[in-house]
Amino acid sequence: MNKAKYIILIVSVFVFANIFFASCVNEEDYATDSSISLKFSADTLSFDTIFTTVGSVTKQIKVFNNENSPVLIDRITLGSGRNSYFRLNVDGDTSLIAKNIEIGANDSIFIFVRVEIEPNNQNNPLLIQDSIIFSFNNKEQNVQLMAYGQDAYYHKPLHTLGNEENGIPYSLANEGGEQAGIVLNGNNIAWKNDKPHIILGTCVVDSAFTLNLQSDTKIYMANGSQFWVYKDGSLQAQGSTTNPVLFTSLRYQDRYSSIPGQWQGLWFMAGSKDNVMDNVIIKNATIGLLADSCVTNNPTVYLSNSFIENCSSIGLYSRGADIRGENLVVQNTGSYTVALSLGGEYSFIGCTFANYWYYDNARKTATLILNDWYESVAGLQIRPIRKAEFINTVIYGSLAGDEIEFDLVENSQSVFSFSNCLIKSNAFNNNASFANNCIFNQDPKFVDASNNDLHPQDNSPLINNGDGVWNSILPFDIYGVLRQDPPCIGAIEYVPQTTNSKRRIALR
Repeated sequence: MNKAKYIILIVSVFVFANIFFASCVNEEDYATDSSISLKFSADTLSFDTIFTTVGSVTKQIKVFNNENSPVLIDRITLGSGRNSYFRLNVDGDTSLIAKNIEIGANDSIFIFVRVEIEPNNQNNPLLIQDSIIFSFNNKEQNVQLMAYGQDAYYHKPLHTLGNEENGIPYSLANEGGEQAGIVLNGNNIAWKNDKPHIILGTCVVDSAFTLNLQSDTKIYMANGSQFWVYKDGSLQAQGSTTNPVLFTSLRYQDRYSSIPGQWQGLWFMAGSKDNVMDNVIIKNATIGLLADSCVTNNPTVYLSNSFIENCSSIGLYSRGADIRGENLVVQNTGSYTVALSLGGEYSFIGCTFANYWYYDNARKTATLILNDWYESVAGLQIRPIRKAEFINTVIYGSLAGDEIEFDLVENSQSVFSFSNCLIKSNAFNNNASFANNCIFNQDPKFVDASNNDLHPQDNSPLINNGDGVWNSILPFDIYGVLRQDPPCIGAIEYVPQTTNSKRRIALR
């Protein structure tokens, strides 16, 4: 063997030995302390672009080991396993479970994530979520995955109220154009109803603008989202009996369909005006609808043929507002169902306020509260209720005690009355000057209150005990059923149970 060949052989053996021994890391060489953490290029990998013609999109995430020793990851997998819409490529390994993945000292690896959805498939969830789970050193870390499963209109925050760090991110209801399903005519905004609208952050109807929502408009609110109507702004939602306007949580399928507190709610700020909510459903919020002081001769909010339900705090909350409600159902809330505070003016005809809260914590507050005072730095401030009338209305719930609370100052000047109502209360009866022809403490015998079905059963005391004079104003109930004369008390007219109500409950 000549000298040149001998040198090449020696060098080759040396290089091979270095590669071989470098690749053979002993078990004791790995960093095994449970306090060690991987670092990621992103905590959440979001697929936020709408792909209407392609069903597969790939993104990448980088996983860092900042230790001076290698880390051995026992397994990398998807939280939903083979049922996931996502697929992984872990440094070339496309197995459902990638095992024994080594990241060298002060090194990193790439993971490629593919989502396979057809956004035009309306059977997909609106929001698809999963996670990449990293199991190592007897612990787990994860990276969240999020993709939008349907083609929809997205309203994403473009502004911040307050400072950038702690402010409230928001979008305006009039911005985004065709891509956001918006038709703008001067200060009149129309949102299209051919696809769902997804609200991320807070959406605001700005001052002097009017947002018009037509029947079958579906608005899905992301976790923590809010919907605001500013001073001099208006929201006019006009649904129909069969195609209501819907405000609900983004995660609306399966077990999330009736979980309260998934978004913050609607807020009609002081000075908002001419707000109309007809055939609207508001559900799964913290506070369903909050209305502040009225500054015009018209109601702050006119509510008709609408549902507010499954709210973790209050369903309908007024702070000195003017609210008119007809054929209105407010039900199943963690606190007050209807809270009328700081004075105001109210008229409720043919309504059902029912609270059979059945979630984790026991309810301790009444279905309805009337309040006419508050404390400020200047002391007690009195704001009498100018008028609060309840006609043909149910006020009932699962509390052992009264379902009406009067939080009024002594010698209150507040004005209120109850006529042809069914009320759960021992505090007053028809002998009270403000009560007339009411039924007290009789079970309304709803078909299935725990499942939001408040239709009267065949033997319900609600049947034929309303005042028929109001049939000229409300000839039909909340579901479009012709009222009898005399009508039922409440928003829902009696129909024989043979016809039942499942088709109507399914609308919600």
